[in-house]
Amino acid sequence: MPSAFSWLDFAESDRQRAMQVIDLFREKSTVDELGFAPIRDGFADYLFPGTSTIQTRARYFLFVPWLASAFKQGPQSVEELAAKLRRREARLIQSLLNRGEEQGGIIGREAQGKLKRMPSSVYWRGLYQWGIRLFPGSIDQYLKRVLRGENGRRVARTDDGEPVGAVARHWHPGLPAAPDDLFERASLDLTKIEAEFLRERICASYPESMLAYVVNRSTGALNARFAWAEEVRAMLPSALKEVVEHARLFSLCAWGGPLTYARMIAVMKGNAELVAAIDDSLASWQAELEDDAEVLTRWDLDAFWAHVHTMNPRLSPGTRDFAERWIKTALRAAEGQRVWNDAAVSEAIKKRELQLKGGRARLRPENQRGRDRWQGDAEAFRMDYRWRPAQIIVNDIVRGLQNDGDARA
Repeated sequence: MPSAFSWLDFAESDRQRAMQVIDLFREKSTVDELGFAPIRDGFADYLFPGTSTIQTRARYFLFVPWLASAFKQGPQSVEELAAKLRRREARLIQSLLNRGEEQGGIIGREAQGKLKRMPSSVYWRGLYQWGIRLFPGSIDQYLKRVLRGENGRRVARTDDGEPVGAVARHWHPGLPAAPDDLFERASLDLTKIEAEFLRERICASYPESMLAYVVNRSTGALNARFAWAEEVRAMLPSALKEVVEHARLFSLCAWGGPLTYARMIAVMKGNAELVAAIDDSLASWQAELEDDAEVLTRWDLDAFWAHVHTMNPRLSPGTRDFAERWIKTALRAAEGQRVWNDAAVSEAIKKRELQLKGGRARLRPENQRGRDRWQGDAEAFRMDYRWRPAQIIVNDIVRGLQNDGDARA
């Protein structure tokens, strides 16, 4: 039977955590074969709070509250209200597609109304973290609250059926008003007022985050591959530069882990061509390690782990133990050793996968089916700690701040 996630009445944090796990398995670059995710996600949440790997554009932080707070003739059940919200989101998708311009980042471009996970679900957690959504519960709980008052009784309504005070209770009072022609002229471009609001929310909610510093200090579009690019680091105070350097070095060291894992599977499958391609990638990894060998030798690992445990106090001993072992392996690779051919390294990876996956571990000799279904290749993307979506969101806001034209939908 295929695995599945299900829940009935979990807390909002549990529900959102489960959805994040699903997101990670949908995005190739974040698949975590060796269990580095708790460290990676600790850095990502600290540096870029409110973001996720499947967020696309900044204006969805406004689209969602606009669509979720405009029930003027609300139905009498949560199911009907949820269906109405979904229809609105589907209509927004179509409106964005109908613009006739090539707008990157439209959620649901292919699936459209059949999209399984609508923008409201993708952005719901971030809206709360940025202080735009004031109500702390799930979407279903929010819809119930829209229909019923705090004490369970029906709320008072205006003549057109809208709950009195609902928007003020559930959303930040400074939320810009939705354009009257939202569905006729929908655009992913922010107006200046909207951009100022989002910047203020980020800076007020997480003033010491990297996201806040970058969105506050950027003067033009960023095009950096990683958060530690010099043009980005220059915007940060020294304390944040230190955290980013720890993140960079761990990303560099960890990069070789999934490559070695992929090579082991390719060898078991007898795919010589793939093994050769992975060896080329491993050689690139080693070259970068050698370039940073002196920095790695001076790396203060005690300070690194202090940061990691501050960002993720629930980090398991098993995760730390394997990460420490792998960092030592990477330091050996920085000295020129071909660690991917080391039997002890291979054995450590086998044990780690077995610890994480049990009988589903692909490196178990008897799990031929798992290896046959494996779709890995010669690439293993370095951890960027959600820099890619964060950079897009920052660029959207910076571009909006420079927008002196008329407000548009």
